[in-house]
Amino acid sequence: MLHQLFSRSLSVYPRIYLQFAALVGLLIAAEFSLSTLSMMLTQRAVYRVWQRVRHRRELQRRERCADTGGNCCA
Repeated sequence: MLHQLFSRSLSVYPRIYLQFAALVGLLIAAEFSLSTLSMMLTQRAVYRVWQRVRHRRELQRRERCADTGGNCCA
């Protein structure tokens, strides 16, 4: 019974089903695009934090070298 109803409605309303399938496809593509964008922004944020850490370490190293009179091995 359910199969007959489904097959009959599928033959009567093929355009609606195609539009629904297209909408589902667009939603999946949009979700994929948003997740990709989110991943890119996360990677960029991690890179920026890493750059700040490197810069801070470099400044600390220079201060140590200046405190020891330019002898960084001391």
